[in-house]
Amino acid sequence: MTQAFRLRAIMKQGTAGSLPETWTHYPSVQAARAGAKVMYHNDRVLRVMMVTDSAGSFVEWIER
Repeated sequence: MTQAFRLRAIMKQGTAGSLPETWTHYPSVQAARAGAKVMYHNDRVLRVMMVTDSAGSFVEWIER
């Protein structure tokens, strides 16, 4: 079974549910990091964390 990843955003205001990158399943760490860069284009995003898709276990914080 291959590992997949999701992104979780800490927002300044509002919820991350409106960001399409929150709902995307990323097949690799590199793809998730690229998705986080797109998330950071939104001024309301303070921080982004990567978690495993299946159990939601923390992987890493992705900085700007």
